[in-house]
Amino acid sequence: MPRLTYCTNVHPAPSLDNQFATIREHVGEIAAAAIRAGREFGLGGWWPMPLVQELAGDPAARARLSAALVAANAPLWTLNGFPFGDFHQPVVKTAVYAPDWGTEDRLHYTRLCAEVGSAMVGPGGLLPVSSLPLGFRGPGDPAADLRVMARNLARCASAFAAIEDRTGVRCVLALEPEPNCLLETVAGTVAFLERWLFEEGAWTTVPDEHLRRHLGICVDLCHLAVLDEDPLAALDDLRRRGIAVPKIQVSACLEVRDPEGLDELLRFAEPRYLHQTRAANGLRSLDLDDVRARREDYERAGRIRTHYHVPLDWDRDGAFGSTQAEVRRVLTELARRPVNDVPLLEVETYTWSVLGEAFGRAPLAERIARELDWVAAFFHSSADENT
Repeated sequence: MPRLTYCTNVHPAPSLDNQFATIREHVGEIAAAAIRAGREFGLGGWWPMPLVQELAGDPAARARLSAALVAANAPLWTLNGFPFGDFHQPVVKTAVYAPDWGTEDRLHYTRLCAEVGSAMVGPGGLLPVSSLPLGFRGPGDPAADLRVMARNLARCASAFAAIEDRTGVRCVLALEPEPNCLLETVAGTVAFLERWLFEEGAWTTVPDEHLRRHLGICVDLCHLAVLDEDPLAALDDLRRRGIAVPKIQVSACLEVRDPEGLDELLRFAEPRYLHQTRAANGLRSLDLDDVRARREDYERAGRIRTHYHVPLDWDRDGAFGSTQAEVRRVLTELARRPVNDVPLLEVETYTWSVLGEAFGRAPLAERIARELDWVAAFFHSSADENT
């Protein structure tokens, strides 16, 4: 079984005390369930900027957090460096993309994540740090300066190389393509990396081997499903090109298969997170309010997929369900590969706070553990079929 964890961006994280509460109330129970099932467990952490600044500036606080994770049998395995600020404020939407990779703030935040995280990982370890796909540009926003963004990524790779020299921990910045962002697809991210970093180099003082060792791609199955990009073909292409994939975010999105399911999709509209939507005929919307406004167009648009992370163990036959079948297809293929060739798998259903009772009333820790068990069980059954 490859490494399997979940992302703690599902939990609010405004302070160090809140981190300890999360470990007591959720992480310890989830780790214990994984260990009872015979699986190793480590954490997919998320620290917003105020918290990571506190940890970076206070070695004692960092040591306390590391000790609490070890005591909970949940050592740090990966970090989500995408949300910079409060990911649980009443309205997040496009604010999650700020600051972008054209700013010093994004570079500084990511370096701090790696500095603090590497102190919690033993020498020889690997720490994937996923990040936003450069940024977002809405109507009327100034064009992105890709050269500046590439230069900042090169500077980040250089900082990560210095961390590895000092600690023995290899940190890999993993850009996470997402619909409607500057890098929407894996193919687009590959083109950016090869044009601006791996071939020409936007920062000539950073050796190519550092760029390739410390920059890569995080493949989020929900994001790829919305844009109908085949994750298996993408993973094979990345392997051929020698581009690192330090983790895969195992996630499913909402799917309307018949116009009769459109009403059910629209009931998922909510004010906190962005829900990019694409139909089979290419019709697109930035959020579900626009889908509602263009309902007649979507009724004639064919299959509709919406960026809305939903529980992996949920799907339904008929007009409305999820892309769980795509997740199954990917896990089936990954199970055929040697375990050492499979990236870390991170479940990222961060939407539990806005799902209400749509998927039951079980405690959050139980829900997360159930998703992890689903992935593990399916992975094991697929592996058994291949032996």
